[in-house]
Amino acid sequence: MAKQEAEWSNRLSVCFLKKHGYLDGGWRYGGIKWTYGMSGNESSIGFTVNINGNEGDNIKLQYTHTNRGTDEKESMDFRVEFTTTPCNYGGVRYWFICPLSKSGQYCGRRVGVLFSIGKWFGCRHCGDICYAAQLEGGGFRVGSVTEPVVEKAYNEIKRFHYNGKPTRRYKRYLRLRDKMDYSWARAAMKFGIKF
Repeated sequence: MAKQEAEWSNRLSVCFLKKHGYLDGGWRYGGIKWTYGMSGNESSIGFTVNINGNEGDNIKLQYTHTNRGTDEKESMDFRVEFTTTPCNYGGVRYWFICPLSKSGQYCGRRVGVLFSIGKWFGCRHCGDICYAAQLEGGGFRVGSVTEPVVEKAYNEIKRFHYNGKPTRRYKRYLRLRDKMDYSWARAAMKFGIKF
């Protein structure tokens, strides 16, 4: 069976919750709406975040799941626990604890993103979800560096040299550019193109 790609899956991220202030403490209510490209179909989820700084920190997810085969709707209401890890400069970082089981064994992984897996939300390992780059075969991969990545590295450079030495960002750009050039040369040789 083909694996589902993370880029095309509905997801709930701890970073999203943090960015929008849902992890600031107390009870917080919110929701997310996903829209699918050309079709314009929409999905949404409501949630309640409870952060008290103790073991009971959790997020309660409320949504309606529609069975694709029978069009039967089912109201879903379940809780996902949070855990924390200390940060180097103070404070804590929040993580979801995956609530699903795979092959009869409770997962319990500490993850930053929960994906929609059937009618549940869980980690990508429980749902056999992979990233698009993991599905690329060696015959189609020119290299692990693309032109936009190299351009971004170049645009991040503020100063090329300092005290007569190349800066760290400039060295990173040169390394990425060389890696991309090598990948293109290898691909050209593979197809019999000579420079």
